[in-house]
Amino acid sequence: MSNHFHILARVRHEKPQTDEDILRRFRLLHEGGRLSPYSMTPDALEKALERNDDLAQRVREALLARMGDVSVFMRELKQRFSIWYNHQNGNRGTLWMDRFKSLVVEPSLHAMATVAAYIDLNAVRAEQVDDPADYRFCSYAAAMGGKASAMEGYRLIYGGRSFDDAMAGYRLCLFGKGAKPKGELDKDRGVISEEKLSEVIRTGGKVEVSELLRRRVRYFSDGMAIGSRLFLKEIYEQRRDCFPESRKARFASMKGADWGGLQVIRDLKVNLFG
Repeated sequence: MSNHFHILARVRHEKPQTDEDILRRFRLLHEGGRLSPYSMTPDALEKALERNDDLAQRVREALLARMGDVSVFMRELKQRFSIWYNHQNGNRGTLWMDRFKSLVVEPSLHAMATVAAYIDLNAVRAEQVDDPADYRFCSYAAAMGGKASAMEGYRLIYGGRSFDDAMAGYRLCLFGKGAKPKGELDKDRGVISEEKLSEVIRTGGKVEVSELLRRRVRYFSDGMAIGSRLFLKEIYEQRRDCFPESRKARFASMKGADWGGLQVIRDLKVNLFG
């Protein structure tokens, strides 16, 4: 909990960007410095765009390609923070132990709610709280506390339903069938011993999804993409150049529980649950 965090984010489809939009964003990122793909100041970019020559078109295409790219965002965020932190503290070298991991999530209620529940149960897995509503740094606690933006996030997952209706369904993901209001929840609900879990998985059996969500599940960090088979096939076809030529359109069903048809691209074999 002290060295990582999880975020479920929606990447919007960008509307067409004018040169004014590009320049405005560029100034926000690079005003006062020269940290950019072409070591170009905002003023130099403005002049290049006004000329509208070959250089302007190359820069325009490069900057547009970066928008909505999570990898580019994380790289620049880590680089900039590292430079600032090292300067402030007389430090050298990198600050980050490992690369970030990302998972493409199908924008369906089932996939989004399952991933959101896994994130909100992070503090429960770390044994910091018994109920995620008691952990102040998660969206579930914020929503239950009345924060409008957090409440809207769960309404978005549940297709715009009222917050009360969305929470009624979401609590089933968090606590399983028979979930009770805060304060009445059996402390041991959803807890399964490592011995029992290992035996169930070894024999090909299944446990409740709500039980597995209280474990570390590699599918949510290393599965590459999660959703229905149709969704994963679309991802595969759209990003065919990212896969080896020998790779077929095969996807893996998630093991250990009845995940409601959810599959992942990577067929993970070892250390599925922690």
